[in-house]
Amino acid sequence: MRMRIEGGRALIGVSLEETSIDLDCEGGVVAGIGAQASAERVIDARGLLVLPGIVDVHGDAFERQMMPRPGVGFPIDVALLESDRQAVANGITTVFHGVTWSWEGGLRGPENARAILDGIERCGHGLAPTPATICVTRPTISMPSPRS
Repeated sequence: MRMRIEGGRALIGVSLEETSIDLDCEGGVVAGIGAQASAERVIDARGLLVLPGIVDVHGDAFERQMMPRPGVGFPIDVALLESDRQAVANGITTVFHGVTWSWEGGLRGPENARAILDGIERCGHGLAPTPATICVTRPTISMPSPRS
């Protein structure tokens, strides 16, 4: 699908410029800046800022969706989807979940780490429901080193 963002001040290089942006949503690329291309969807961004998505390089906020209070847990698939929705609502388009694989057990134990990775695989990369709001989900794993 081709999309066009008209008007708005876009971050081009290091400055904000009044312009229009053409997007190839299927290819995931900017197809043109300032050009007049045909589009299936046009978004009026006059008076708004058009900025790239934020990358969260180590997020562990998803743990709160899995267990909002001690003893209250949600299915991992539901928690990951809700975590992605919250990220997208805040302008975060790529999340590297900081999954802890620890001796502690529970929320940060090995069984839960495996379940999170399985949940991400089941849901696929890009959990949010529509192409206009995709949040790319990638796991990162930290394993404590044994103390000597």
